[in-house]
Amino acid sequence: MKKRENIVKKRQKLVGLLWDIMIISIGLMISSFGTSLFYQAGMGSGAMATFSDGLHRLLHISYGTANMAANVVFLVLLFVCDRRMIGVGTVLCVFLIGVFVDMGNVVFSQLPIEAAPAVIRFVCVLAGCVMMGVGLGLYVAVERGFGALEGLVKYLCARTGAGFDKVKIGQDVLLIGLGILLQAEWGVGTLVSAVTIGPIMRLSITRFQALLHRREEAGAQRNGGGTTPSADGAPSRL
Repeated sequence: MKKRENIVKKRQKLVGLLWDIMIISIGLMISSFGTSLFYQAGMGSGAMATFSDGLHRLLHISYGTANMAANVVFLVLLFVCDRRMIGVGTVLCVFLIGVFVDMGNVVFSQLPIEAAPAVIRFVCVLAGCVMMGVGLGLYVAVERGFGALEGLVKYLCARTGAGFDKVKIGQDVLLIGLGILLQAEWGVGTLVSAVTIGPIMRLSITRFQALLHRREEAGAQRNGGGTTPSADGAPSRL
């Protein structure tokens, strides 16, 4: 009987993991397509891209190398600060974001966005920011590990008690400021992304976590079990 219960529990954990991987992947796809739409508007880059552009100009290395190096440094920093932030979500970020961004570029490059009037391109910037905020919020809400930047924001929120949106805005402003100091290219979209993505992410995380927790509670009731509370009282998968 006990052996059968263990098998059932392992199966439930596997199903839960696969479900979370699917949700994370959907979130990353939404965010990556938002990134593609944002860049097609030609009104500047996001925070990390601006910082990477500055690094590539300072160190005289390719943009891709600069971006990879920055991500590795931030990921190592996250591991040192709190290795519990590293998980399956981290791995999915590494392998899926680039693929989804390329897919988004193929889709949006078919539209005459770059040649459109400034008002239309600005609307695309706003739509891209919303997609990035919602998509990132969805994957973060799953709490199965984070990318370097989102993980550092979560870590600072836990240590300082500050709101996710405020820390995210601070992080983006810092990265953009450093990039501009290093002579990176930027535009109005860069500034818009810095002040919009954080608040959208916070709202999305709150809404999606509520939905995910209700699903967990319903599943626990059906199986006669319970959920494990995290430090803030919400069920945690970490």
